Amino acid sequence: MKRKKMTFTAGMVIFFGLLVICGGSESEAQTNQIMDLSNYKIQDLVRSSGIIASKPLPVIATIVGSPEPRENIAERAIVYLKLEPGTQVKPGDEFTIARWGREVMHPVTGKKIGNAVRVPGVVVILDNQGEIVPARVQKSFAPILYGDLILPPIPIPPTAMPLRFAENITGTIVAAAEQEENISERVAVFIDRGTQDGVIKGDLFSIYEEPYLTKEGEKSKGPFPLFKVGEGVVISVNTETSTLLITKSFQAIYVGDAILSGRGR
Repeated sequence: MKRKKMTFTAGMVIFFGLLVICGGSESEAQTNQIMDLSNYKIQDLVRSSGIIASKPLPVIATIVGSPEPRENIAERAIVYLKLEPGTQVKPGDEFTIARWGREVMHPVTGKKIGNAVRVPGVVVILDNQGEIVPARVQKSFAPILYGDLILPPIPIPPTAMPLRFAENITGTIVAAAEQEENISERVAVFIDRGTQDGVIKGDLFSIYEEPYLTKEGEKSKGPFPLFKVGEGVVISVNTETSTLLITKSFQAIYVGDAILSGRGR
């Protein structure tokens, strides 16, 4: 069962408590540890995990049709794209398929962070004559739908990524990419920290469970006892949010759990 959501006040006390318990034990320097991303399933997960977008996306086109009606469009299928005015493409160009999704609200503050954007696949342009052009689904990570958006290409992830143990970056898991309630290893989640907070790709974060506190407990002065439930590595970064791949889970992880950069305790 999902744990009870903490209050904003309790959450802030917990973050300060993390700094007291775990802060200052890691180096800002890049470590000699490497995260292996060569497995094709991990590659697909990294490419499809998506982002939280708080601003309009740079849309190139929209999927508006196919040679015959389909409920779900799969890999190798032909689709028709309606180009945005002024957009120029050429045969062989590859683009990202994206889907503007649900609103993401911060589990502690209750404020809207943005919208989850999924990446169900990749298309390659077949012809560039006209406002509506044919394309082939080059890669599909999930069913593709009419109305899905076409964005500039996302770089293919490297097969290995150096890890960094930064100091004292705290935050919260705000959503799971696939909306899982019980989050485990090899699941992508979104965190409320990005480049403006000093986060880079390869940053390792420790994850701490969100404690349940009675009203009497919330009035107590911290730091509160915290239990580490897992670790994750940042695989993509935006200004205000990042995508974290869960690499270790010692027990179920939940939206609302606290994060602290480095291995912690």
